[in-house]
Amino acid sequence: MENSNPNLPRGNDFIIDVSDMPEIQINYEENPTSNNISTLYNQEYDEWKIGKKYLKKLSLNEDQCKLLDHLSFNDNVFNEIDYCRIQILRQLLRVVDFLDRECKPVNRAYSSVIDELTEIIIVLEFNYRKDSLNYKYTFELIQSEILNHLLKLCENNVRDVYSIKRKISTDFKYTNPTISEKFYKKIVSKVEVFLESNRHQILDADYRTNIILNENNTNRWKDKFDLIVSDYSNAISFEREVERLAEVNIKNPSLDTIYFDASKFISTHDKIVSLKLYLRYLEKDLNSNRFDRKHLTKTIQKNLFSTKDQIEEFEKIVNEFVITRDLQSAFQKLTNIYLPKRKRIVIDRSVIDRVQRLDSETSQKLGDLLADDETQEEDMPAVEFEDNLNIELNVLNPSKESKIFKYLQNLGLSEVQMDVLDFFERNSFSILQSELGDYMRSKQLFIGATLEALNDTLYETLDDLLIEEEDEYFTINQEYFKKLLNNDQ
Repeated sequence: MENSNPNLPRGNDFIIDVSDMPEIQINYEENPTSNNISTLYNQEYDEWKIGKKYLKKLSLNEDQCKLLDHLSFNDNVFNEIDYCRIQILRQLLRVVDFLDRECKPVNRAYSSVIDELTEIIIVLEFNYRKDSLNYKYTFELIQSEILNHLLKLCENNVRDVYSIKRKISTDFKYTNPTISEKFYKKIVSKVEVFLESNRHQILDADYRTNIILNENNTNRWKDKFDLIVSDYSNAISFEREVERLAEVNIKNPSLDTIYFDASKFISTHDKIVSLKLYLRYLEKDLNSNRFDRKHLTKTIQKNLFSTKDQIEEFEKIVNEFVITRDLQSAFQKLTNIYLPKRKRIVIDRSVIDRVQRLDSETSQKLGDLLADDETQEEDMPAVEFEDNLNIELNVLNPSKESKIFKYLQNLGLSEVQMDVLDFFERNSFSILQSELGDYMRSKQLFIGATLEALNDTLYETLDDLLIEEEDEYFTINQEYFKKLLNNDQ
């Protein structure tokens, strides 16, 4: 249909020849406000790039800075600690340097290996043409993904050195068998060997970092404690090392257990130090949400006490400490427990009169005899420990009702269920299934039935499951946990 408007061009007249027209230059400064906003945005974005952020801290050169700018952490409690992040990045730079020096093909740079793997992934996963825009964009994206995978391997390496049992997932995004095989053979296998043999280059966690790590990983102290025990030489150095371990676990809910286990170990080597550490345990236990009052076992008490009077005197010291909280005073009184007890000599006056009538030689001999008797130690009856008995110290409970009122009474929780909830709390609400299984067996409980019963008991209150299974862990939603607490405790 022909256009009825005579002012519009017809047919090919729609095509305008602009070949003789001058090129129009776009002036980006015409809108300075818009340009300044864009510049500001780019500057702020650059500050978030890892290379720019750690340029000075890691003394990066230009190539290293560009390399790290392609990285992105999957933020978590561990790598958000700046000290840990620095160790991870340093280990990654060592890995990259190792690959460039030791793993490059003949007459080629190692980067060519990564380029080849990237091309294989694009062909098998996307089938983009090599000269297309999609190809170029995807090529750069995959190279960043490979680099970020190396970053995850380095993070797990640092976690392992720092005794963090939980590791992040290192499953590669592309699961095609050909890709997986080449990726492992050409890259991962070589990196894993390097990381294992170069663990020593990772610096030990500093004081502040250890406090944060121990707060979030409540069983981390056990590896260090085992090392202290294996290196035991004398009681003085052992007590000093335990105190150092306690210092970096000051925010750890399991701090009292450190002192308790230390008291048990040292009981066969030094009685006074063992009792001091037990008092330290009580001090931390008294300040916790729940007063457990763990008792020294029969075997430990056999090592520490040989008479009933010694046990009673220690009970007296402990109960006085529970009331006064004066730790130094309690320490001073501990030494009196093992002091020899003296007989009280009652002298009969009539005997003295008769003695005075004896000749001087006989009197002298009798006087010597009486003097010897005065210094004899009193024979105290030994404590009899029955084979099937764990003697419990009669320790006062300063707040007998604290255990009852920690959780809302209308929930109807049993003692066993409250113990399980306390165990989750001490482990930051996330526990390996194997560790929870060990705990349940020690309490002679079935893990499945116990957790199911606890979830059933609280389902009406929470309208959801409290304890859930995630990979190899059992976890508790902390917001749900708070709803179970008595705010007036």
